[in-house]
Amino acid sequence: MTRLAAILLIGGGMAMSSCDGIFEDLAINPNQPSMDAYFTTPEAVNDAVMTLYGYISTQRCLGASGSKTQIIRGDEASSNSDYGKPGMYGSDLNASYYTIEQPFTLMYTTASQASYVIETIGNVDFTGEEELRDAYLGEAYFWRAFAHYYLLINFRQVCPIRQMPRNSADYVRAPEAPEAVWDFIQEDLANAKTYLPNKGYWTGDQAGRVTRGAAAALSGLCYLYRSGIETHYGTDKTTFYNEAVQEFDEIIKGTYGTYDLADDYSDNFDIAHENNNDESILEIQFLGDVENNTFNPGTATSGLAFDSRGLMFPGAGVGYEGVVHDWLYEEFVNSIDKDGCTDIRMFSTLMFDDQKEEIHLHQDANGDPIRLEGPGGWHWEDMYPPTDEAEGFATVANQLAHPFKAGIKKGLDLSMPTLTNGDGSPRMTGVGAGTQEYVYNQPRAHGVNWRYLRFADVLLMYAEAVLSGGQQGSLTPTQAVNRVRGRANMPDLDNVTMDDVKHERILELSLEGHRFYDLLRWGELATRFQTLTREDPNFKKFISATDYEGFTTNKHEWLPIPINEINSNPNIKQNPGY
Repeated sequence: MTRLAAILLIGGGMAMSSCDGIFEDLAINPNQPSMDAYFTTPEAVNDAVMTLYGYISTQRCLGASGSKTQIIRGDEASSNSDYGKPGMYGSDLNASYYTIEQPFTLMYTTASQASYVIETIGNVDFTGEEELRDAYLGEAYFWRAFAHYYLLINFRQVCPIRQMPRNSADYVRAPEAPEAVWDFIQEDLANAKTYLPNKGYWTGDQAGRVTRGAAAALSGLCYLYRSGIETHYGTDKTTFYNEAVQEFDEIIKGTYGTYDLADDYSDNFDIAHENNNDESILEIQFLGDVENNTFNPGTATSGLAFDSRGLMFPGAGVGYEGVVHDWLYEEFVNSIDKDGCTDIRMFSTLMFDDQKEEIHLHQDANGDPIRLEGPGGWHWEDMYPPTDEAEGFATVANQLAHPFKAGIKKGLDLSMPTLTNGDGSPRMTGVGAGTQEYVYNQPRAHGVNWRYLRFADVLLMYAEAVLSGGQQGSLTPTQAVNRVRGRANMPDLDNVTMDDVKHERILELSLEGHRFYDLLRWGELATRFQTLTREDPNFKKFISATDYEGFTTNKHEWLPIPINEINSNPNIKQNPGY
């Protein structure tokens, strides 16, 4: 295949209307080497594998569009950004919306590129470097599986890329049954586990690359998700809780390297402990940047390989401002540790007024209360004062945040430097520039890696799988859940139930992109949204009270298939309700 043909293949989504042979006709260029001529060295294979990471982490995929699709679609929070609109359930949730289409296309792009690596790596001479060859092959299998997993749990209808597409017919195939797609994902993850190295193989600036533990964790997750999702929405009701337990238990036992909970919960959400934390199993890699803090494809942080994953507090008018709904705030307020303090995990998850009566602050070594600080040492009451006390930019911020008790904090590393003037003073930019109130809301590309799979999640999924019918492994569900709670100094539970697991997932994993899929596989989405819509007048009504149109059963469980795909592939019908 010629180089241009490969570029066209890699750059497009699943659906491309074309004539047989057109790729070769278009690619005739004696000044360009063919892909086959380039793909002949281990270094070239590594380049191809690294593009898989790039496609996943670019802003058009999990950097902005896909990450907010996963986080805001749940019942935890609302956002006023374009990338959060799929989770606001308004008129913007349609088949033409670009932040839905982009991850869809890029996930198929990832799968296509991975298939190319899988099919051609055997032609490259890795003499003396067989272990490295296997690692590259394992990465390709892993990311192909991950891409199909994302497509399946979000769009439901999937045409698996079982081999590198070669002609027009490969782009207009009919979707396969969900159970066939699940099987294909598990086949790829089994191959990934065969070829990938254990934890510790990748070091230095390569430490963020996937390992056998990541493949096992994703495999267990897929067994767990499949069992719940297909029970509620599919025709094949077969469950795989035994298989899920086995995958999680191998990680717990240390088969693929030692995993453990970080001593400090907050280490999972900062820059300093990225790819250097026993708890992290799979991290989506991002690069922060002070200067390039806007969404601008082509800049250092918006290109193929890296993404800024910038977040901001409510009020800046751009970016990913997010507020948290009151029910989540109350869950944390009601979670009290052994010392009578508010659950320490609240302070890494939310930004809120910690001077309220219901908040019980932790103390430092001198016995002084440890306050929750925002950027520049600002506190919630400084950032969002009462309306009649607000001035300048804080007036705008207050109007946006006033109906809510908390904002999103996860994904923000407030220790990172922001723009400064020559004298070292904060440089204020954007709307409200020149007002002191804007300092706390200054944008920057934080670049915090998304710890997509953590050991704490594995322990909780293990407990869920056992309680759902899987054969117990090395821990009881109670031991697994209490291990997570123990890190937060929470009292031990006796005889853990599914309700306990569900509650602990809220406290441990909120705003990490799992909540929507928890509710989906538990069959609780519709009732949960109906309850919150009825009980909370501000639910999903951040910025505009007219955005949220309600959660529609048998529609909003899945995203719409992008209209370009529908128009290009006659074998695909739109998901119900769109």
